[in-house]
Amino acid sequence: MATTKWVIDAVKLGELRDVPAEEVFLDDRSGRGISMPLVMFVLRSGDRTVVVDTGGPADEEMIRRRIPHGYVVAEEERIENALSRLGVRADDVDLVFNTHLHWDHCSNNDVFRNAEILVQRTELVYAVAPRADHRRAYGICGGSIAPFAESLDRVRALDGATEIASGLGVLPLPGHSPGSQGVRVYTSEGTYVITGDCVDTFENWDNGGAELPLPSGRFFDLTALRGSLAHLRSTGWKPLPSHDHKVLEKAAIGY
Repeated sequence: MATTKWVIDAVKLGELRDVPAEEVFLDDRSGRGISMPLVMFVLRSGDRTVVVDTGGPADEEMIRRRIPHGYVVAEEERIENALSRLGVRADDVDLVFNTHLHWDHCSNNDVFRNAEILVQRTELVYAVAPRADHRRAYGICGGSIAPFAESLDRVRALDGATEIASGLGVLPLPGHSPGSQGVRVYTSEGTYVITGDCVDTFENWDNGGAELPLPSGRFFDLTALRGSLAHLRSTGWKPLPSHDHKVLEKAAIGY
């Protein structure tokens, strides 16, 4: 039986502005600020629609309370408008992958009320009670509930690499967070991996032509992150970073 081919649309759901470069590129001391889009990926094959990562909040009060850097969501970048441009109804999405459970990757899980949500068990266990200095990354601020917890009844915990459907699977990519995962997608243009924050940008991936990619400056376990980057490089698959404007410039893959 032939492997199913999927098409991928990359959609912007807001932007982080003036992120210190040292948080994006390990040991960067330039002092520059980086603009980082939040990217949601919509995968389609036949009449099935799947989503990878659901971005951050658009609620102004929530933004003020939870988010440390300049963060803006233009009207057209609100999730309901982004989906509408693609002709996608949220209620028709039956599966959502979260590469990890930081607020900027899962804050709109509740929009997809008919979808099962797939997360690595290691990530889920940690996100329930993260270390104090990681609480804000998971959207826990004051007495607020973490965004992922609002749809906890629909979460399915995965243990390692898993085939989800023809042409679609996950692979563990720990390091940025304890249970980060990538989503492998087979398309007519080859096999891609939606990397989450294992690879923030293509600049990290290319690393000036070095043998291995440059890790992000934000990590839970640097040794694990380096190992994940080495594994990803060895596969020969094409990365799709979650915070690179160039991903949005291409926007559509496999059509």
